[in-house]
Amino acid sequence: MRNKETIIVNSLSEYTSEVTGIRERMLQDGESETLFFRGQCNSVWDIRPSIFRESLVSVESRIIKTAKSRVPSEFRECTSPFEELTKLQHYGLPTRLLDLTRNPLVALYFACCSSEKVVDNEGIEMYSDGVVYICSGYEESADSFNSTILAKIAQIDFDGETTLKLLKDKLRLTEELSAEAFIKILQGSAFVMPSYNNSRIICQSGAFLITGSINICHGDEDIWNSVVSKCVRNLNEAVDVKRIIIPNEIKADILDELDLFNINESSLFPELEHQMSHVKRVGSKWVTNDCIPFIKYEHRRLVEDSDVQQKEMAIDENIIDAVVSSKMADEGIQSQVKSVIKEVVAYPDWNIKGSTRNELLKKVKRILVQNGIEGPEMLAQVIVKELIHNI
Repeated sequence: MRNKETIIVNSLSEYTSEVTGIRERMLQDGESETLFFRGQCNSVWDIRPSIFRESLVSVESRIIKTAKSRVPSEFRECTSPFEELTKLQHYGLPTRLLDLTRNPLVALYFACCSSEKVVDNEGIEMYSDGVVYICSGYEESADSFNSTILAKIAQIDFDGETTLKLLKDKLRLTEELSAEAFIKILQGSAFVMPSYNNSRIICQSGAFLITGSINICHGDEDIWNSVVSKCVRNLNEAVDVKRIIIPNEIKADILDELDLFNINESSLFPELEHQMSHVKRVGSKWVTNDCIPFIKYEHRRLVEDSDVQQKEMAIDENIIDAVVSSKMADEGIQSQVKSVIKEVVAYPDWNIKGSTRNELLKKVKRILVQNGIEGPEMLAQVIVKELIHNI
């Protein structure tokens, strides 16, 4: 793969063309590594696992032990330390695992599914572009030697006096391993294919990058006596090999295109709450007009009072025309205002019911605002008040 290349795409077809081109070049060069993808909604974010935020790595082993002690039954069937980490991450605990996918469309979804507010170099606030990072590597299994060591490290407490030799003992390593080889593992990363016993991992074609992130303080002739410590790090150098930028303004269009290929919240997150969230998103696209507010119907009781009997609740259209025409000169605006008034005053007891009067005020004011009329709220109140006065 070509290093540190950035490309901007403006459609799903451009994106798939770029990904296909990368794969073809790898095959032509005889490369057999697996392609991995990571989508982020903000292209300026660092690439770092959640445990490396807010200094949580300093209490990593403690929060893992606490989490496991709360629901020990959930972890009895885990077959490796790495599988324990994947389960913890699935339920929201910060870990040293970085989510990746082998499906480029899944990564594109995560790059487009939301946006962050950012400020550019000129101080202008805007929404973030998305990014898909593309990298390649040789995949390992969840129970491989490297991934097991890196996953166990997460559950070991480093007390400030832990040496390289003591760490090797805590990991219960019996293999012949030089200090240099051990350090290479501790400061390296591994692309890991998890066991597919998790429905979300299956749906997302999930994979992980796990890192050791261990500092070595060599202050003795014997390197095994070096003090080791956990540290924070980003994984830009491991993942940011090639990036594809998705401008914020086309994110919504790409999500619609991805939906056509069944790449959406519903297909990627099998949990019920995500199914309902997707239905809500789809349903919002079906809305074509605003619903009118509820108005309770009340039958008007007939009474003997002749004055009340003669008082009609409907208002003559001539009165509407006269009131509106006296308040504004533009015939186009007059027509719009008269139309909504005639619609609302057709309701029974419209002049008595507060909810109906408020609806009339809101609709008249909206038309006045849209047409740039000064003092729209006051004018709307004057019109409604005069209509009621002339019944």
